[in-house]
Amino acid sequence: MGSKHSASRITPVPVLPSSPRILIVRTDRLGDVVLTLPMARAIKNAMPNASVTFLASEYTRPIIERCPDVDEVRAIDANASFWIMVRQFRGFEVAFFPSPRFRLALAAFVARVPDRIGTGYRWYSFLFSSRIYEHRHTAERHEAEYNLRMLAPMGIVPEPSVLPRIELHKAEQTEVDRWLRAHLSRADAAFVVLHITSGGSTQPWPVQKFVEVGRAIAKQHGMSMLLTGVDSDAATINAAAASIGTDRAFPFIGHPLLELAALLDRASIVITVGTGPGHLAAALGTPTIGVFPLPRPISKERWGFRGPHIHNLSPKPISGCPNCKDCTCMERIGLEDVMNAARPLFAL
Repeated sequence: MGSKHSASRITPVPVLPSSPRILIVRTDRLGDVVLTLPMARAIKNAMPNASVTFLASEYTRPIIERCPDVDEVRAIDANASFWIMVRQFRGFEVAFFPSPRFRLALAAFVARVPDRIGTGYRWYSFLFSSRIYEHRHTAERHEAEYNLRMLAPMGIVPEPSVLPRIELHKAEQTEVDRWLRAHLSRADAAFVVLHITSGGSTQPWPVQKFVEVGRAIAKQHGMSMLLTGVDSDAATINAAAASIGTDRAFPFIGHPLLELAALLDRASIVITVGTGPGHLAAALGTPTIGVFPLPRPISKERWGFRGPHIHNLSPKPISGCPNCKDCTCMERIGLEDVMNAARPLFAL
């Protein structure tokens, strides 16, 4: 990056009150939200008296509410009236837009939030009072680091390794323990979670390869496989579970997000492509293996899982990578690659 487009050269936010009200706007997917939560932790570390609010979707709201660094969560519908959006912004001194939407940026402008921090590369970037000149699609940094660098106008320069804090409650843990006793006989039984669908957020890994991994782990380690997903993925998940073996594989479908979180927290290992549940599992400290493609906008360099016990896999490049017309790179990641990555994680 040229010096004039460096995030560190942005005009600082004017002097804030001793207890500023700060809003972080992240209304997209679960993984995006998990990778934005470190902003709240960094703000609290630097400004303990600050009040941090998240504006998010109703779906991700339960997870954000389990982050002790967030004081308030507000849910907004993408189709809400404009004036409802404006009201959500009133009373804040600062609003951050890690992944901006025009109507929300305009609402913050109309609500006269004094400091509105967002990208300098959108046609509506004039709505932001401080602009960040970084092209995220080049994946020169991780998504979480891009988010943390947005704090520079406030004089906050955290370590890029800052992780989110997510603290689950007994209610969701009790529900998951009840389910585990019913299906695995014991609530403390060891199991591996396979999240086999991508939700369109990345390139998929062939379901048959998840099946091969599930069979191998069940045979070598005697563990059960729990296959997670949403109702719309039920047919794929049920078929994969049947292929692994009905005595070893069990679908975990259609549960509330907090119960999914509790299940991921209890797992011995989580194996998935670059999905929200993978980011959530890694943030909870669960050993997690991610399977990522090579194109940089969706690569492990940009979206890899972050946590104390993770292993992000990508295929070895061949001619035409990473931007070949018909990308099939994910198919080159095989059973041996995943089992090699899992071996040290089973020892934890």
